[in-house]
Amino acid sequence: MLSNFFQIFLLISPVFILIILGNILRRVGVPDISFWDVNDKLVYWVLIPSLLFHHMSQIHLSSSMIYSYGVVILSGLFIVTIVSVLMGKLLGYSPESWSSILQGAARHNAFIALAIAGSLFGDEGLAIGAVFMLLYVPSINIVVISIMVSNLKQPGHADTSQGIANIFIELIKNPFILAMIAGLFVSLIESDKLIIVYETSSLLGSAALPIMLLTIGAKIKVRDLALKITPIVISNSLKLIVFPLIAYFVATFLGLSQLEVVVAVIFASVPTAASSHALAKQFGGDEQLMTSIVTTQVALSFITIPVILAFIT
Repeated sequence: MLSNFFQIFLLISPVFILIILGNILRRVGVPDISFWDVNDKLVYWVLIPSLLFHHMSQIHLSSSMIYSYGVVILSGLFIVTIVSVLMGKLLGYSPESWSSILQGAARHNAFIALAIAGSLFGDEGLAIGAVFMLLYVPSINIVVISIMVSNLKQPGHADTSQGIANIFIELIKNPFILAMIAGLFVSLIESDKLIIVYETSSLLGSAALPIMLLTIGAKIKVRDLALKITPIVISNSLKLIVFPLIAYFVATFLGLSQLEVVVAVIFASVPTAASSHALAKQFGGDEQLMTSIVTTQVALSFITIPVILAFIT
């Protein structure tokens, strides 16, 4: 296991090195802060959709694949959601605090997951990762954000019904979802005339992961940490240990291939989504706690991901 750990650690270390580099570049102001805002939009609207479109256009989905991947995602989501909410309420945390615990435990930074899957398994890993992303983006966001807006209905915060309606509107407009659906349609068309589409999306997609990792690093603000130890420990334990183990046991039980099992675990074990802070701010959650959870999870996952992967392989 120890040799596996170091091998995996070395293979995925470039992912975290780019995140650290992005943070250093932002701190020294090279390039200036406006660059990262533009970069973020480029990644969100062009590069990642191109990457997802390219890999979805190359894959042939089956009903059994959708069922199995969906069960893996929803099993972990159901358990960590219940535990997050129950522990938050039993320990007397405010809705603002336990909603941040929930986000930290249940949501995923799919960008880091794609980067690690690509580092370990190349195009095949990215293709399987794209399918997981297609299923998890709508399901996890609908569940988590619906719970948040239902429990954070306070003066000055987002209205519950409007907040839930906005979730569906945003999902319909989400460029990742649109790109993956477009890729699925193209995968049904076998034509040499589409080679230019494949090659263009491949070229754009190849730029997505390194630029995206630098941007993730640039967004991390260590100085905003608020050391509320217990809620951070609860959220991080559920996200970095419990969720990956659930994904592993469920995926293995369903008879998925070793590659599919490992990619499922990668998606389950990555830190929570970087957008969690923005959602906490939008719906009236605990912004400082959310920032602390995101930052500590990114730091800890550098160790926990190779440990989990070494354990299951």
